[in-house]
Amino acid sequence: MTVTKQRKKGMKYAILAAIMVACAVICRIMGKIDCHLIFFSLMRSLIYIGLYIGWGITVSRRVVHKAVLNCLVSVSCLTVFWFVVRTMKYFFVVEPVAARQLWYWYYLPMLFIPLLSVFVAMSLGQPENFRLPKWTALLYIPTALCLVLVLTNDWHQLVFSFPAGEVWTDGNNSYEPGYYIVVVWAITCALTAFIMMVFKCRLSHRKKYLPGIVILLSVVYVIIYASGAEWMQIIGGDITAALCLMFTLILESCIQCGLIQTNTGYEALFEIGTIKAQITDRDYLTQYASSNAMIISKGLMRAAENGKIKLDKNTLLGSSPISGGHVLWQEDISDIAALLERLAENRKTISENNYLERENYKTEKKINTIRERNRLYDLLQSQTARQIRLLNRLLTEYEEETDAHRRRSLLAKTAVIGVYIKRRGNLMLIGERTQVTDTAELSACLDESFAALELMGVACAADIPGKNKIYVEDAVRMYGFFETVMEAAIDDIRSVWIKGRICEDEVIFSMETETETELWELAGAADFCDSEDGVWHFTIRTEKAGKQL
Repeated sequence: MTVTKQRKKGMKYAILAAIMVACAVICRIMGKIDCHLIFFSLMRSLIYIGLYIGWGITVSRRVVHKAVLNCLVSVSCLTVFWFVVRTMKYFFVVEPVAARQLWYWYYLPMLFIPLLSVFVAMSLGQPENFRLPKWTALLYIPTALCLVLVLTNDWHQLVFSFPAGEVWTDGNNSYEPGYYIVVVWAITCALTAFIMMVFKCRLSHRKKYLPGIVILLSVVYVIIYASGAEWMQIIGGDITAALCLMFTLILESCIQCGLIQTNTGYEALFEIGTIKAQITDRDYLTQYASSNAMIISKGLMRAAENGKIKLDKNTLLGSSPISGGHVLWQEDISDIAALLERLAENRKTISENNYLERENYKTEKKINTIRERNRLYDLLQSQTARQIRLLNRLLTEYEEETDAHRRRSLLAKTAVIGVYIKRRGNLMLIGERTQVTDTAELSACLDESFAALELMGVACAADIPGKNKIYVEDAVRMYGFFETVMEAAIDDIRSVWIKGRICEDEVIFSMETETETELWELAGAADFCDSEDGVWHFTIRTEKAGKQL
């Protein structure tokens, strides 16, 4: 999906929402001038309820910041609740006491939507791991007290009072001091949220004017509504619909201007990326392509299934199957081709000049360097083939998963596997240079793996004394055993603890893992294995800068 297609899709949603609001306004006007008042009013309520349910669904799919997501979904639920209660009060309830109680419940969304907007405003422009300060929980206290004050009004009449001897309704009430306290608190929260949003709009790099425009239009609406203009009473006289629409538009504008982080735009990122690649379906119809990728025929795409093919002297085409299709990429081999050309030229004139011979040597050295890098890459790939397959499976599950919590868990697991592949490569490079390494290198490998495990909520600790020499193959054995245990118990591991002890000429590694997974099949890879109450104990013994016992 290109950037233009993305914008067209967003525009379609915006037009659909505008049409629904326009239809709701028309239903309000028709309800005032037509005898079918109930029909048009019910239709208007259903339109708004559908609009806010749809907005809540889109928010749950777009927003990645968990705290902001919870607030926005709560706002969506409160707007739907408001309209449901309002519709029941006017069209389904005739008993005065029940109707009055439904009227009191209006103040649940009237109080909590502004408060949630304050929380959202505080989170604007913050990183994904940002959490609201603990003191913000105190803001729930006055909000809840105001709501309780309204809901218990029939007992004390400190918010609304009613004339004696008449039926108590929202048509013959008078306002008491408690009402102004509730309204002032709601307005204070709303103004605080608006001011923070306007201030933080300056931090946005795109469409930063959107929240300001929506807030300005909201202020204009309030002024015109308060002036008692007759045409506004006809079009926008429903304060419930106006307030819900106002807050929703302001929050959506923050999403559109980038102040609220979303997980959209990956297609555009793929398109503008520097890698020359394209993704096709099973029939080799291109679905996504980077802007610098060459147009390739289906015949060449199919030919690449059996191995890389040469498109021209400077480009190789590679292919790999993925879920639902294929990914194809183009490798630039112009450097190697140029080196080979230079080598061919030097060979023709090597007998004429020693200088050309030295140049040939340099060229061959560069080619050998590239080949050595490829050899090391192939070696690492063969040694971590199982982890690479597991990583591909986790990434496939991540792409297909829709639950945000599960997706985060899958990302954490991929981080654990990715760290092992990286650190295994470091140990491999050390082993290419020398047979001996320091225990500090093994400790660094474990620390980085622990950092990834902690993303999954696993408690980790390690105590390995440094400045002790061991063979690289012993470090690989210990780190590989640790990774094998983590992969086996990755779904329910709760803690892992590793300690290294120096005992004369030996280095003894003790490992404890808390998990419900059965690990007896791994006992053969350790020198000692035991389990007690879900805690597994393993021991691996090595000699200082010597062979394993």
